[in-house]
Amino acid sequence: MINVYPRNDTLSSETIEAYKNIVPATLGHALEGGMDGEIKAIWRPVKLVGPALTVQTSPQTAAAVGKALEVSKPGDVLVINRGGDKRHATFGEIAALGAIEYGIAGIVSDGVITDQEALQRLKFPAYARGVTAMTIKPWDIPEGAVNIPVSVGGIGVNPGDLILADDDGVMVASPSDAQLYLAFCQEKDAWEDWVRSELRKGRTFSDIIKERPWPVPNLMQ
Repeated sequence: MINVYPRNDTLSSETIEAYKNIVPATLGHALEGGMDGEIKAIWRPVKLVGPALTVQTSPQTAAAVGKALEVSKPGDVLVINRGGDKRHATFGEIAALGAIEYGIAGIVSDGVITDQEALQRLKFPAYARGVTAMTIKPWDIPEGAVNIPVSVGGIGVNPGDLILADDDGVMVASPSDAQLYLAFCQEKDAWEDWVRSELRKGRTFSDIIKERPWPVPNLMQ
């Protein structure tokens, strides 16, 4: 049986749009919500931003992924817990074609996926622990859940959390934290652009940071 739970649409579209201009590593200065380094972009360069549509699957089955697509909204990011299975790919070209039709922004899986070349050709953002030719079998077992808390890449992900990812990895933030640290992220990225500009003028780094010190997030909020 596949259980489907209510969505959490707390994350505003304005916040999502704002984070499309934010570097994930910048958010990493404020939060510990970074997936471990084994969760990598399958192709590069790539950027992925959107609310998490969480999926719990069982080994050798991907029926819950199909159910997730049925309840998805355009812009969702599929975040899949594979139940510890790192052998069978639960996502590939055909699944990506279906996901694109539903408007899915991309996928993050703590397992492996397949059809690497096709995913790159489709420009479909995909993050996983690796790539394999070993796929799920045609007898799909209806097990799993959609829109429940899952663990992916060593951290908890709740339905509706912000997923922010690029070539360096995947960050996760609750809707409240995403809003709370947005201004810091914007300030920090702008500061880094300014530092690069000043360095190109021949100034020293020590002089630059004396004029405008490194922005620091208020972690006590």
